[in-house]
Amino acid sequence: MFAAVLVASLLAVAGAHTITLRNNCPWGVGLTLSNFPHDGVDYSGPAIPDIPAGGSYNLVVPTRWNGRICDRPPNSGCQNDCFGGIAFGEAACSMTEWNFDSSNIGGNTDYDISNIQGYSVPQKIIAPDGNSVTCTSAGCPCNQAYRPGDTSGTCGGTGPVDQATRVGPSGDYTVVYCP
Repeated sequence: MFAAVLVASLLAVAGAHTITLRNNCPWGVGLTLSNFPHDGVDYSGPAIPDIPAGGSYNLVVPTRWNGRICDRPPNSGCQNDCFGGIAFGEAACSMTEWNFDSSNIGGNTDYDISNIQGYSVPQKIIAPDGNSVTCTSAGCPCNQAYRPGDTSGTCGGTGPVDQATRVGPSGDYTVVYCP
């Protein structure tokens, strides 16, 4: 019985994904992880520590994790499920959104940069295959990030739904703050 539990535990760890959070900003970055929309395997590990200027942190999320990592600037309110920001009259908070190992897309991962709660920090996501998406301003093109306040996902009604979303292989990703 112990051996079966040990093997299952090792397989679960082997199937996990590492998201390297690298801070190239000249200031520290505070981050919050959310399991929203709560329809994947929840992350139950430690909170992400504040990452100092020039620092990094390796976050290990479980296979089939579906969630968000949001910037947590002072007074943003972006802590519970990364809701807050401009929609609630608070300081903005940029986020990345993830759906690892999705059966809807052949076991791949979809990911995006979202500024719907407001723009607060430049971000770049680097996929395991080397593809990347970058947003360095509140006015990023809609194929790079969801725009501040645009809950429709259609670039204010001017484009197709979810054009900011990317599909990449399931594997390890990197998020760079201030790329």
